[in-house]
Amino acid sequence: MKKFLHVGFNTTKPRVQEWKTLFNQATDWLRYAPNCWILYTGRSPQSWYELIKPQLQEGEDVFICELVITNRQGWLPKNAWDWVKKSR
Repeated sequence: MKKFLHVGFNTTKPRVQEWKTLFNQATDWLRYAPNCWILYTGRSPQSWYELIKPQLQEGEDVFICELVITNRQGWLPKNAWDWVKKSR
């Protein structure tokens, strides 16, 4: 079953193109902050961690968790809200 996952990186130099290439394996994704992504995927957090871990550099961290995106509030650009609300 597909779900939303949050992926947050602790890194001094975001490798956006590298992460985009990796996250293209998800059904859909959104980058809403320099080190924060939301994935729509059938994979588990553990599965994504196993894909990401080999690409982490020394001193970098990643946090991956499932999101219940129906209970939401915040301030994001319109295109981000459109992505969150679109039918899947």
